[in-house]
Amino acid sequence: MKMYQAVCKTLKASGVDFLFGIPGGGSTADLINGAEDEGMQFILTQHESSAAIMAGVVGDVTGVPGVCMSTLGPGALNLCNGLAQAYLDRSPVLAFTDRYGAELVDLAYRQKIYHNDLFKPVTKLSVGLTKTNWSEMLARGFRTARMPRKGPVHIDFPNDLSQAEISEPGSWAFTEGAWPEVDGKSLDAGLKRISRAKKPVAIVGLGITTAKNEVFGQLKKFVERFNLPTFKTAKVKGALPDNHPWSLGVFMGGNLEQQIIEKSDLLIAIGLDPVELLPKKWSYRQPIVYIDAIPNIEENYHADIELVGEISATLQRLHEDCVDMESSWQVREIGEYRENTKAVLNVKVDGLSVVEVINATRELTPADAPLTIDVGANKLLVIELWDAFAPGSFFMSNGLATMGYAIPAALALQALHPNRKVVSLCGDGGFMMRLPELATAVQYKLPIVMVIISDGRLSLIDVKQIKKGYTAPKGTCFARPNYIDLGHSFGIPTWRADSEEELRGALAGALSSDDGMPKLIEARIDPSSYPRQFDAVREL
Repeated sequence: MKMYQAVCKTLKASGVDFLFGIPGGGSTADLINGAEDEGMQFILTQHESSAAIMAGVVGDVTGVPGVCMSTLGPGALNLCNGLAQAYLDRSPVLAFTDRYGAELVDLAYRQKIYHNDLFKPVTKLSVGLTKTNWSEMLARGFRTARMPRKGPVHIDFPNDLSQAEISEPGSWAFTEGAWPEVDGKSLDAGLKRISRAKKPVAIVGLGITTAKNEVFGQLKKFVERFNLPTFKTAKVKGALPDNHPWSLGVFMGGNLEQQIIEKSDLLIAIGLDPVELLPKKWSYRQPIVYIDAIPNIEENYHADIELVGEISATLQRLHEDCVDMESSWQVREIGEYRENTKAVLNVKVDGLSVVEVINATRELTPADAPLTIDVGANKLLVIELWDAFAPGSFFMSNGLATMGYAIPAALALQALHPNRKVVSLCGDGGFMMRLPELATAVQYKLPIVMVIISDGRLSLIDVKQIKKGYTAPKGTCFARPNYIDLGHSFGIPTWRADSEEELRGALAGALSSDDGMPKLIEARIDPSSYPRQFDAVREL
């Protein structure tokens, strides 16, 4: 058996169904042919960073590391943004690159990049395959990518080994080991501290995604058992549905949350990864009970009690053993907070507002439809106003906060969920960065619905310049394409909306179509509300 065949067989046996990227002429060319033989689909993207983002989304949804690939040199360099996104957004990924073989690796200088040095800052591990270590390195890669904190692993695949004959390993599939449970002494301390609290507040973060599948059910039971108001960070919107009576919405450490936090006497941090927090000192005075699979080694916030172990098991034990405690919060306080958030952000403008775009899209989109968003001015509003009704239904880049995330993320979700509507709310700046991926959507018949929030500006940077005292922001305006002509050039249905009525008509048409083609809606907004809205949400 040839090595590339063995690698593909191992990937398939371990649960991999898709590979994304732009192959070179060496080992990655062999991998895409071997993938087809094993029943895995290769999706050709228009840029390698898109491939890494798509692989990350697959890893997030399935728990199995997503796989992407590139050629050596320039292709490897193009992977960097996507792998950095996976690294800081805790997405499990395996990234394969071509590499010169043993006869050339120390001789060739053309397109020569030292891949291990390149990827070391943005991956958990960067290794190379040999004829004797390939199985062990794949096993190590799978385990490293899936261990908390999850992230990407880079694997160099030398071109001269790809078709080398090798002996078969004893087992093809790599499985995940058991997680340790929290120790009894720590659990008792946590139970006593929680039982004394009168107004505790939970903050659920990205670390909860490392837990077992039943964790979201355990979270719901835990919240309901203690009448526990619960914030979620943006990456885990829907972990507790936004329409749940005890769901407070999004936590970012900004202004909106203060009115609730100030009333609390205990914070319960459940998987609260500091990569999602604003870059400022933790200012809350409340003691913290920390629940996660790994210790609080970053110390961005100090935890008085740490319950380190598999999260769903910890929540279950707290739920079963803490029988005397119930908070004094009233459920009406939670509803009032949510309604106040919506009212504060609903700033009227002369034209179509971004709030109208968010609300109309949410109203007309199926409740179970996954949403992807991009980075930019609208992001702060979408995460506050969009109701996510289930875990794994809201996708964004938060740790790296990279523009150009929304479109490839939506494509990956559509590949995973061919029978569901997938919607993307994307600023025009982020969309222009990934415009070529329209070709990917058309080629693979991925019928995502893209709502482009269009104002022809980098509006978030406009606001930041204004706050610096520049009355006329510079370097933020760009030429808008004719989206109707652009869509037609790809053969896809396209709409332009200048009012809420036009937007609703466009959404109804796009969401009701089953022609297998992507849909593009340009929502031309008035961005004048952003400064007031941002002042309400957080310090820029």
